Amino acid sequence: MTEAPAHARQLFAGDFPEVETDEGRGALIAALLEDGDRDDLAWLAARIGREALAAWVERHGARRLSRRSRTLWTAVLALPPTPTPAAAEALWPLA
Repeated sequence: MTEAPAHARQLFAGDFPEVETDEGRGALIAALLEDGDRDDLAWLAARIGREALAAWVERHGARRLSRRSRTLWTAVLALPPTPTPAAAEALWPLA
């Protein structure tokens, strides 16, 4: 098991989440898809795979990623575009 890149570890103020747990995996994916650099993303993809990333973006991306990141990852992973939830736009127009 390879250790996460230093930049990825800096994104978390406390303990670094464990990729083996559902909660930890979700936190890692959300943070690294939003703010990760090339090394972070390569490490994440090697750890969980493209299919798991695509499934996460489809299931959680609308709630856990910014519009900009969601649009990027939807295109990169060749996923159908997902509409922004109405509640998200009502609370934050940039969602």
